[in-house]
Amino acid sequence: MRVELASLGGKSGRFAHHYAPGELIVEDQRITLTEPAEISGRIVLKGNKTGVEGTVTAVAQVECDRCLTPVTLPVQAEFNVEYITAEAYQALEVSELGEEDLALSVFDGEYIDVDEIVLEQLWLAVPSQTICRESCKGLCPVCGIDRNLNDCSCQASDIDPRWAAMKNR
Repeated sequence: MRVELASLGGKSGRFAHHYAPGELIVEDQRITLTEPAEISGRIVLKGNKTGVEGTVTAVAQVECDRCLTPVTLPVQAEFNVEYITAEAYQALEVSELGEEDLALSVFDGEYIDVDEIVLEQLWLAVPSQTICRESCKGLCPVCGIDRNLNDCSCQASDIDPRWAAMKNR
């Protein structure tokens, strides 16, 4: 979804979008959306900057990093992003970025791509490591059986000599 800034007609405008199934393509292979995402917010034009704030809600599914079981994660993220055109950014002649500049994004000045905001918020909301439960035993490194469901009689292979000192702990 794109919001054309010329269509705002004034200093601000509101937007909302409910994504149809398959409309939003998540390129991260770890993340699958189990329910359509929704976004709502407002755009405020202030001088040479364009502010976008709002909320993203979705339900994502990722695999447990230990046993590969699907884990459902509700996502609700609030965002506040400022955009500036490349020309205005160069005119600032900033020699060093300040903390307030970290949320500043450069754009063409014509439109805001709301899909990019949704995807960014999803990537930020999903943890880099996900475990289905704290007591997850994971997969057997020898036979691949899920140790949460069945026990196996596989013998652990020799310990890498670099880790041998950790064996006695």
